[in-house]
Amino acid sequence: MKDVSAKYIKGGVIGLTLALLILGYFLIVKAGVSDVRDVFSFIVASYLLIWGGYALASTIPQDEIRNQFVLTTFSLLVAVFLVESPALLQLIDYRETFAISSNLPWERPGFEPDRELIYKPKPRYAVKIQFDRGNIGRVLCLPSHPTEPFELKYDQNGFRNEEDLGNADVAVIGDSYVESPMMPASQLATTGLAQLTKLTVANLGHSGYGPQQELVVLKRYGLPLHPKTVVWMFYEGNDLLDARGYADMMSLLESRWKSLDSAWDRSFTKNFLLWLTQSVQGCIPNPHEMPQAARTTVVDTEGKENTLYIKGHSYTATLTKLELDDLQKVVAVLKEAYQLVRQDGARFMIVFVPQAYRVYRGVLNFEGVGGDVNQWGLNDLPDRLRSVVQDISPDIDYVDLTPALRSAAGKNVLVYLPDDTHWTNHGHQVVAQVLADALMSETRTSVKTPSRQPQSPNRGTVLSTEAIMVRNLDGTIRYWSKGAQKLYGWGPQEVLGASSHLLLKTKFPIPLEVIEEELRVKGHWDGELIHQRRDGSMVTVASHWDLQRNPYSEDRSVTVVEINDLSES
Repeated sequence: MKDVSAKYIKGGVIGLTLALLILGYFLIVKAGVSDVRDVFSFIVASYLLIWGGYALASTIPQDEIRNQFVLTTFSLLVAVFLVESPALLQLIDYRETFAISSNLPWERPGFEPDRELIYKPKPRYAVKIQFDRGNIGRVLCLPSHPTEPFELKYDQNGFRNEEDLGNADVAVIGDSYVESPMMPASQLATTGLAQLTKLTVANLGHSGYGPQQELVVLKRYGLPLHPKTVVWMFYEGNDLLDARGYADMMSLLESRWKSLDSAWDRSFTKNFLLWLTQSVQGCIPNPHEMPQAARTTVVDTEGKENTLYIKGHSYTATLTKLELDDLQKVVAVLKEAYQLVRQDGARFMIVFVPQAYRVYRGVLNFEGVGGDVNQWGLNDLPDRLRSVVQDISPDIDYVDLTPALRSAAGKNVLVYLPDDTHWTNHGHQVVAQVLADALMSETRTSVKTPSRQPQSPNRGTVLSTEAIMVRNLDGTIRYWSKGAQKLYGWGPQEVLGASSHLLLKTKFPIPLEVIEEELRVKGHWDGELIHQRRDGSMVTVASHWDLQRNPYSEDRSVTVVEINDLSES
């Protein structure tokens, strides 16, 4: 009788233990897992609960159960150590193994932090992907729609070019609309542009980049290619927001810089728990994004019906004060970009990239998803951007993609992905044709070489034959023009990253500290310098320094544009 009672008690304890585990798992799924700590706590609690139930239900002596617990736990710890060893030795990065999506861009697989760009792809990074759900689809938890897998490849600088480029006729700078990691390289607008024009086109786009980062791309990667044309793609959906948030992201990165790429970040434990957390969570609709989505039915050119989801952005007919402030940040960036492009003798083209709603409004009828789409409005950003571009210089070409995309949409061409904010391959074809027409047009506004007239100290344009360098305040060279190569004898690849003062053995007319103080106060400095060429000969130059300070970012974004010409004295 005692054996039967013990058997029932043992079975009851085991059943209760399993019930508690199942109940705990159900409660976690129901409540939602907020972070790794929740999953870790659940695993540890489950492990201890199982051992506790086993100890209560088993007829084995307690000492033996304790020894089993110690031995099993020790074995597990040894196993974890063996799995973690490759990460500790930097042989394996488990972030890439588990393909964890992080809120911090520099922690995502295939990316690394950068003190100017915030983050960038690792050189020659390649991964096989399958685009199964767009950014709107993820927000609304729409069904997945797997496409054919393809290889996403990057060049030596972390951009989507099939080969490493030393020179390019056209450099296209922008964000995810240029990079387009959701489709093969053969379908991109930059690829189509190269095919239509027979020119070498460099794709210098990267997802999530805003105007300040794109300016860094221009300086670091664009100008060294010596393009004849620089195409700057401005996306209305988030470029203003990105301009606003750049300084905050830089501050966040700097605060975490010393702990970046730690063994814990690479570890199996952290990334397994993150993967488990995301698996438990599943897809959770974002209530903050829901009111900004709308849907409609589109019949494409093949007669197939597609449910098209779009995302709203502005509900006012004009920009808000905050957006106007953001636009001023963008203007400051575009001014500096234009000056650099102009100095290199290249053509500058700014392209307005619209959101899907601007394209489809008046073409299709939408119904709101969690909100009233009839209350949506359109701001006047395209006209304002055109106006500020003309204020910077009438020599800048301005192209608005909206009419061409709207015309294609009116002909049942699906130009935006059904559950994503980006273009389809057909949309890329439309954009490639618009850019090709703008580049090859004989009636375009040409970039004229400025005449050599006396200019004020804070001049805005210079001859491309002058020796021009862009450098940090400490002298570190970031850009080296053809004129500088001709005057001093060094090529760009030989001087980038070097100190201009040491390289040229500069002799200053007054102490350098005095010059730098004047530069900080006035924003410019003019005077004569003595430099040493590569062949050892000395040359006296009339030097003009312009301080390019971005008031919306940290001091590390301060650069100096130094223009040197043979002195006539």
